[in-house]
Amino acid sequence: MSKPKPKTNKEHTPAPDYSVQTGLEANAMMCAVSDGKSGRHWENIEGADRRVHQVPGSAHRVQLVLSDGERELGFSFDLLQNATDHRDADDVFMLLYISRQLAPSQPLPPGAFSGAVVGLDDVIKAIGWYPQNRGQRAEMRRRVWHFIKFVARAHIIGQRTYKQRDKMTGEEIDTYIDSPPWMIGETVREGQPQPSLFEEDEPPLSVHIAATPIWTKLTALPETAQFLPLGEVLGAIPGGRAAGAWARVIGLALSNFWRRHPREVVIDTLKPTRRELIERYTPATGSIESVLNGPNPRRAVEYWAGALRILVECEFLAEEGEAALSYEAQRDALNGYKWQDDWLNGVADIRPGAAMIAAINSRANALPTPKPRNLTKSARKSK
Repeated sequence: MSKPKPKTNKEHTPAPDYSVQTGLEANAMMCAVSDGKSGRHWENIEGADRRVHQVPGSAHRVQLVLSDGERELGFSFDLLQNATDHRDADDVFMLLYISRQLAPSQPLPPGAFSGAVVGLDDVIKAIGWYPQNRGQRAEMRRRVWHFIKFVARAHIIGQRTYKQRDKMTGEEIDTYIDSPPWMIGETVREGQPQPSLFEEDEPPLSVHIAATPIWTKLTALPETAQFLPLGEVLGAIPGGRAAGAWARVIGLALSNFWRRHPREVVIDTLKPTRRELIERYTPATGSIESVLNGPNPRRAVEYWAGALRILVECEFLAEEGEAALSYEAQRDALNGYKWQDDWLNGVADIRPGAAMIAAINSRANALPTPKPRNLTKSARKSK
């Protein structure tokens, strides 16, 4: 399998490999983070001093709660909302990269420790940020540090909607989580069991982070780990302009879809809608709704076509179907005055590229073979 490498120069060396986590609890955190700036699905719970994110129909939610010390100081929802308002899809790649540093790409054996010393400059490089001067680097370090503290406070709550069993014992695995993904080590001060989301301390150069036991169990143990590769390829895509920002989140959403439906993807019998790929994670440059409801809604098609071209260039997508069409060809195919919903709900005719297809094949081959239908029994029922 050919491994795509992001465009680099002497100063921009490729980041280490990291995966795209696709489990329900990881997806909940990724959605919460990408929706932060837009406020989508976030709400304040009056009387409980908490701010909660939950996608309708999701089995998991993410919540922030004011600490006792923050209540005593008179802090309110404004502080929680400020913490979420600074999050966007770029932070998703911080989550994926740091999670990879805490545990290897291969699932950990039971009981293994999951932790690492994480350099903030390494995070900056891994998510496609390239500071041009010391001031930009300092601001990026501050953003990374605030995110690390945010995740240490953000509890993921819920349980997987499907049963998983231990292959050795046959017992059902408990997948309930009520925990943040990780804990901060050396930076926690005496009398402050968890770092404040809101303190204005200077960011360190590195920080010791330990994954919580349940996050380790769900994302790094063989029975429950769910992921696909090439997070570093998506993270290397420049996200400052809309097409790049869309390419990043479309790639994340495709990884989720391909991981859940590998067999159908391999035999080309199931494809996602454009809505599934653009709305799952909000692009850092703004939501799809803000474009489609704006003065020039066809910009959405332009950004979509540009994003597909970027994903083809890094071999994440094959240059087939819709990914082979120009923006003009896709624009001219739009039908009707109110075309937006039809376009969003239309099937995206795209296929995995050379860099991803081997991983999807491997996942498809690992699934149990479906039991053949009992045609005699079906015939009896139909009588």
